[in-house]
Amino acid sequence: MSSQGYLTRKRERLVNPMERTSPLPSCSVQNQAMSESESPPVPFFLPDELVVEILSRLPVRSLLKFRCVCKSWMSLISDPYFIKKHLHLSTRSTHFTHQRIILSATTAEFNLKSCSVSSLFNNHSTVCEDLNYPVKNKFRHDGIVGSCNGLLCFAIKGDCVLLWNPSIRVSKKSPPLGNNWRPGCFTAFGLGYDHVTEDYKVVAVFCDPNEFYSECKVKVYSMASNSWRKIQDFPHGFSPYQNSGKFVSGTLNWAANHSVGSTSLWVIVSLDLHKETYREVLPPDYEKEDCSTPSLGVLQGCLCMNYDYKKTHFVVWMMKDYGVRESWVKLVSIPYLPNPEDFSYSGPYYISENGEVLLMFEFDLILYDPRENSFKFPRIESGKGWFDAEVYAETLVLPMKH
Repeated sequence: MSSQGYLTRKRERLVNPMERTSPLPSCSVQNQAMSESESPPVPFFLPDELVVEILSRLPVRSLLKFRCVCKSWMSLISDPYFIKKHLHLSTRSTHFTHQRIILSATTAEFNLKSCSVSSLFNNHSTVCEDLNYPVKNKFRHDGIVGSCNGLLCFAIKGDCVLLWNPSIRVSKKSPPLGNNWRPGCFTAFGLGYDHVTEDYKVVAVFCDPNEFYSECKVKVYSMASNSWRKIQDFPHGFSPYQNSGKFVSGTLNWAANHSVGSTSLWVIVSLDLHKETYREVLPPDYEKEDCSTPSLGVLQGCLCMNYDYKKTHFVVWMMKDYGVRESWVKLVSIPYLPNPEDFSYSGPYYISENGEVLLMFEFDLILYDPRENSFKFPRIESGKGWFDAEVYAETLVLPMKH
């Protein structure tokens, strides 16, 4: 179902929650000009549909304040359809004013900060805000699994996950996975959205290298049911690397190792979140002999693959049409800064309309401009040294079922 079709069919539903016997009190505008006879000013009222169109284009921070204007605005801004409309507009904007990046600091205590992506690209200095992580354990660093429609997912000790929308400061912790963990085991998570059931899902791939010829067990957490459910095992002979699955076009994608006899192949394993079926996504024809083990990412809603080439360049490929091997294009080849030592680039996290790439090197964010073959080093106020990062959108999406 297209977004436009959904918006058209749901138009009546959007107006109904706001029906009232009197106009919106906050929508009335007093005419300041008094007539010559000093008659009382005549108010005029904005139609409800126009109010919706205006509010749905505002930042989340403004909307949180406007909930206090009146009961009708509180009801509107909390309405599931309005939340979807706001999400639709903010995530499809050609500008990146709604995009932020969360940063995990390289400190002994678990410290999260957030800053504007737009500011990193456009300003010499960027203000960084402290985030109040909902789980209180300051010396345990929970890993960032990924983001989807404004929701961030964190893995907590490999046994459960936290879904958190930092923009509205609402979170939900999942029940425990209940896997038989022992030394050497690991869980590769992934966060995505099932467009058919309109449900956010977290997939956990549990791998036990101690058991030879054993398939990786897979469970799916449904936000709607707040429960884990076992599904078909990871494909036989395939084992994901200890990285998160990347959400693209209704699927989660893991970089995986495929054992064929005495040889191992780097492959991409995809899981359809609705059908719960697996397939292999073919990578581009790249320089296998001279590169590091590739990793996956997402840029502009497309699946990406990146790797170090001869330790001189960081190469990024993009799959323009998901699932079609011929649509892979080499997006950018980023030269390494002098004396890279043992550090590699991380990311990329974002790419601007003019092709500038945001990535991380030696625990700091940097920008690369392929047109000028030049680097910029954005300064972040009250923060330096980052262990992990993830771009997310500012939305009203709740990490729980309405």
